[in-house]
This record gives sequence, C-alpha cells and structure tokens, in this order.
Amino acid sequence: MTRLDCTVNSCLYNKERCCCKDNIEVEGQDARHSRETCCKSFRERGEGQALSVVDIPTRNTEVACGACDCTFNENCRCTAKHIGIAGGAACECGETECATFRCRCE
Repeated sequence: MTRLDCTVNSCLYNKERCCCKDNIEVEGQDARHSRETCCKSFRERGEGQALSVVDIPTRNTEVACGACDCTFNENCRCTAKHIGIAGGAACECGETECATFRCRCE
C-alpha cells in the first residue's frame, strides 16, 4: 500500500487531506510530466454533499497506475511509499495530478 496525501479539497473522497477510498486509479498513459497525469477516481463534491460518518480517511491506499512511463509503476501498480495527489479546487479529474510522478525518460 502507498501512503497518500491529497490536496484536492473539492473531491468527494477527501477528508482531512486523506482519501476515504481504499483504492484509486491514476491515469497518464503517455505522461512525461506530472501535469499530464490525473486521479481518475476523483469525484467532485456537490453542494451540500458530504461524506457519511462511516467514510473513514486512510493514508494507506492501493494505487492502480496507468502512467506507463512513471518510475514507480510496476505492472500497473504504484510502488512509491508515499504519493501526493494535487488539484486544490478541481472540478474534474483532468484538473488533478499525481505530484509524485517521475518519468523514466529523465
């Protein structure tokens, strides 16, 4: 499992800078930079929509990785011990990114 810090405050699953999903998916098949990745699991929090009391934030999350050229991608799984998902007030998944992405080509 990967330790996940999330700064996407507008995401339905974000609670206390942690994710309440036990797994997420990062996209970026042709990515060469972190801005070319995104959290495919992102869901915008609607007005008045909040997590239920049973949604417990966790720092350890399974991360499926579609960023083929990331140094941490092994068999479509993230092997980084710690990642950050960034995006602040994103309205869609394309406005998020895996801030930990490192291209193998660098």
